[in-house]
Amino acid sequence: MSARLLIVDDQVPILQFLARTLEDQAYEVSTATTLSQCRTMIPEVVPDLVLLDMLLPDGNGLDLLVELRREYPHMAVILMTAYGEIETAVQAIRAGAHDFITKPFNLEQLLLSIERVLGNTRTARQLYTRHRRGQYFHVTPGIVMSTAPSMEKIYDTVRRLASGDATSVLIEGESGVGKDVLANLIHSSSPRSGEAFLELNCGALPEKLLESELFGHEAGSFTGAVQAKPGLMELAHRGSLFLDEIGEMSLPLQVKLLRVLERQSFRRVGGVTDVTVDVRVISATNRDLAAMVRAGDFREDLYYRLNVVPIRVPSLRERPEDILPLAEHFLAVFNLQFSKHIGRFSDSAQAALSEYSWPGNIREVRNVVERAVLLGDGDILRRDDLALDPRAVSTSVASDGLPVDLEWTEDGVDLETIVSGIEEALIRRAYKASGRNKSRAARLLGLNRDKFRTRFDKYDIS
Repeated sequence: MSARLLIVDDQVPILQFLARTLEDQAYEVSTATTLSQCRTMIPEVVPDLVLLDMLLPDGNGLDLLVELRREYPHMAVILMTAYGEIETAVQAIRAGAHDFITKPFNLEQLLLSIERVLGNTRTARQLYTRHRRGQYFHVTPGIVMSTAPSMEKIYDTVRRLASGDATSVLIEGESGVGKDVLANLIHSSSPRSGEAFLELNCGALPEKLLESELFGHEAGSFTGAVQAKPGLMELAHRGSLFLDEIGEMSLPLQVKLLRVLERQSFRRVGGVTDVTVDVRVISATNRDLAAMVRAGDFREDLYYRLNVVPIRVPSLRERPEDILPLAEHFLAVFNLQFSKHIGRFSDSAQAALSEYSWPGNIREVRNVVERAVLLGDGDILRRDDLALDPRAVSTSVASDGLPVDLEWTEDGVDLETIVSGIEEALIRRAYKASGRNKSRAARLLGLNRDKFRTRFDKYDIS
């Protein structure tokens, strides 16, 4: 298996040249143009070596180097810079860089350095991979792990679920928040990870066909059933079955599912013998099942059987710190899919992404970025390229531009307090949307770093 390399450089021509050159050398190459994008890609790609530029738009490569050495101690790093100063090279080596290369590159020297560093770290990387499998989640490529506090609690629940691998889980949340991704994470982090993970959307099929898909059928059991067919419940034996949109299941079928969960056995449609299975059922819904139980639209006994471990996935507007990392992840995905080389989002585009309320959640982020990359023709995606619906911008203002909840009295208003409150809210939003990076937050608000810092200190933001 060829080594995986991640190149991090904001100069797109250099990035493209290095990527093509190293791919010609049979390396698997991924690219990033910012520290933030690099942080997002590291857990997905898990590169063997990172070629890291010293100066990037959102920070210093040395800072990221320290993080990588702490979190991924066996990952090799070669630092790149246009400034061939001895002092900088010494700092890099002390911080844990395996080598230090200056721009412009001597290509032969760079290739020799990569080969030497990979050779020196090969055994350590193999040991680290084995260690990582036992210590961390098995993250399927393409999954972006959230940094929001609310999601950290969910990840902690998933860790606890790993030992109780037969426990039923009910995942609730709006459409597009990633309930299927979380279900996959639960399965892949459990002892069942080596077995099948199968998915069935309960709202996509009529009742009879859904029953057949779930439990299978015998030959001749209905018109068109010319041969026996095992259902997903049977095929998922010793693995996990993900029942999406469980609230759409009919009441008669709910009864049959309850029996399977209680007995771990069932009969195919038209069958006369019992089929015994060992299946973990993970279900999901965007509806309020508790309210459906009260209304008589969902069986109470099945609800409690499914809801052994409830998990509510927050909407994207409840975790705004995830918006930019997700957008940058999808930018990398669709750059690859459409053979584009769009380096980053402009500051105005980042602000637009952060201000938007994302009613369609992560699915909408994916669609917006996919369209923007497909139609984009430059090196940068700008606000207009995103084509966001102006009706879904988070800020609530009236037609005159003032906050909708502003109460105008006969005595007037306290202008200083109102302006100060709006300013503080914007400073806090930009700081959270930037991943708590002051330089980036300042750019989102069109301020220089000193002006942003003054306001940041003024409102005592922690």
